[in-house]
Amino acid sequence: MALTFDAATLTIESTASITDLPAFHAALRDWEDSAAAAVYPVTHTWKALDLGAGAFFYQADLANGWKLKFPTPGNYTINGNLNATITPVAGVYVERKTSAAFATTAVGGSGPTAADIAAAVIALAQTTPIHADTRKMNGAAVLGDGTAGNLWRGE
Repeated sequence: MALTFDAATLTIESTASITDLPAFHAALRDWEDSAAAAVYPVTHTWKALDLGAGAFFYQADLANGWKLKFPTPGNYTINGNLNATITPVAGVYVERKTSAAFATTAVGGSGPTAADIAAAVIALAQTTPIHADTRKMNGAAVLGDGTAGNLWRGE
């Protein structure tokens, strides 16, 4: 994977698919450590979640306005959890393959809010009641009223 950096536009150009996220991270860090990059903001943040037994989930997020661009028309693949704005180029098609267990999302992306979800649950519970009966515990009657001297308990 050959990367070039256009610091004036905060653009990272790749001429190949990004199939090895740790190698992509290392290439970005190598450039950040160079004399040419010393005056520019860091390109990304990096997370390596240790799952044990030598397994990791990796996450790279382009930061500080940096964007990714595939300058040559063609099909490209990004394997791994790379959260990045991709600059559109005519004839470039990018397939992202992320881990289902550690997916990335766009900050400010669309979708329901917590209030929307709560309202939907309440509305559904009105038409399809949730089967909960506090008078029974595992099929047995509940004794007591829950106060300090009269705790709830099964029959």
